[in-house]
Amino acid sequence: MYKFRYLLLILLLHPSCEPDDVCNIENPSTPQLVFRLYDANQPSQLKSVDTLRIKDTENESVLQLINTDSIAIPFQISTNKMNLDFTISAGLSDELLIDFQTQDRYLSRACGFQSTFYINEIEIGSNQSWINTIEIVTNEVLVDTLAHVKIYH
Repeated sequence: MYKFRYLLLILLLHPSCEPDDVCNIENPSTPQLVFRLYDANQPSQLKSVDTLRIKDTENESVLQLINTDSIAIPFQISTNKMNLDFTISAGLSDELLIDFQTQDRYLSRACGFQSTFYINEIEIGSNQSWINTIEIVTNEVLVDTLAHVKIYH
């Protein structure tokens, strides 16, 4: 009987998980930059595009979306600039130049670091074709469930 009490006492005093071993799934380590597409004539109305192809000019990666009004693009952690080529189904293409800063915050031993991105500036390239204007909704990109940038076309 005494062995059972000692075993129970040891199990209660020595928990197997520490409080920092559980990571919060709501805050991913690398959030994505979220764009929403709006009608330039009616700025409060979303306006989707039939086919949107996004090409990162640095590493040649391509993301293709069909009939969408929302885009989520991962940040490149190794650099502070991104050059993205947005091409729609009509063959029209615009280049977006995104300048940002990264700030890392230590979460815990098990979860590591969380990156927060701050958008300094987004410019449309010199050959503007289908994008009319861009509006930065929020400069701080911590959560990727909200729109950070509005594109009017």
